[in-house]
Amino acid sequence: MRFDEAASRHVIELLSEFDAIDGVSGDESRVAEALQRHLEPFCDRQYRDTLGNLVSVREGSDSTRQIMVTAHMDEIGLMVSDVTDRGYLTVVPVGMHNPVGLINQAMTIQTSAGPLTAVVGTGKPIHNELGHEKKDFGFADILLDVGACDPGEVAALGIRIGDFVNIRKESRVLNGRFFSGKAVDNRAGCVALIIMMEALAKVEPEATVYACGTVQEEIGVKGAEVLVRSIRPSHALCYDVGFGSDQGELDVNTTRIYPGQGPAIELFDYNPSGGHDIIVPREVVRALEDSARASDIPYQLTTVINCGTDACVMAYANDGVLTGGLFIPQKYLHTTIGMVAVEDVYHAGVLGARYCQDLTTREGGR
Repeated sequence: MRFDEAASRHVIELLSEFDAIDGVSGDESRVAEALQRHLEPFCDRQYRDTLGNLVSVREGSDSTRQIMVTAHMDEIGLMVSDVTDRGYLTVVPVGMHNPVGLINQAMTIQTSAGPLTAVVGTGKPIHNELGHEKKDFGFADILLDVGACDPGEVAALGIRIGDFVNIRKESRVLNGRFFSGKAVDNRAGCVALIIMMEALAKVEPEATVYACGTVQEEIGVKGAEVLVRSIRPSHALCYDVGFGSDQGELDVNTTRIYPGQGPAIELFDYNPSGGHDIIVPREVVRALEDSARASDIPYQLTTVINCGTDACVMAYANDGVLTGGLFIPQKYLHTTIGMVAVEDVYHAGVLGARYCQDLTTREGGR
């Protein structure tokens, strides 16, 4: 499968569809419905578990090989935490944000009565702030305005404490090659998962493939941690986005990987604060490199600090799982304008398919 104009259009259409779906951690059902619909033609059975993880299974002939391939469906967002006496809403973060990036943004509140629009203002006009700008800005300074003047009006709109809040931002395609959107992390991985299953439809892999859309990754990789225990795979592969470089600068926390130069094969992910870490077995790295070279797919290598993906919890589950990771380089991570190269998403999907296909041709599956 070659990346051409038709493949580019297909990936952009999928990215546009999935980026537009609202799905904060804990509220991923709309994403799961879309992913289930796209994967259904390429699998033998599908199900969702208690937490909402989506599993699409392509049965293989070798019962000793099962590969669990994940892409987390959730995006960062907010949750309504309180209502002020003047009818403003306070929020808490769901996932890791820079609160400064939320200023003057439009929001969508997911109420029981349906989605509702809100805006985040900065308070006083800038005319009155010049020379007195606030240097420290945090979530305590974020107030959502829904056009209400008191708590009674807020309640009449159907808003309740605990409602999920999505940042509202339209997606864009830049220079025909780069996709920018609010939920590129990790809808880009979801699209790669679809591309992978489309590619596998053209072959007969011996390993059984579990294509999984996982939940609650952004608050501590919760979905994959539960799901890997029930599937009990022999192998696993994680699709996610990685810290894409844009200026060529050195970063002590991560290898430089560049959008447009191929997906990055993960080597090491150490998160000192979260305790979710992985050293990818070198046999898995070599196998992914072999699959990339066999299909003439460009790739990069990466080590990263302070990340933590589904791969970290899958590797050390049960009796241990041979786990790898494919990062799609993303600029502006955890913002409303995350950007990935369309070709990297495609190549990540095709590389994952080739890796699954090659799984039982290597001695001992390695």
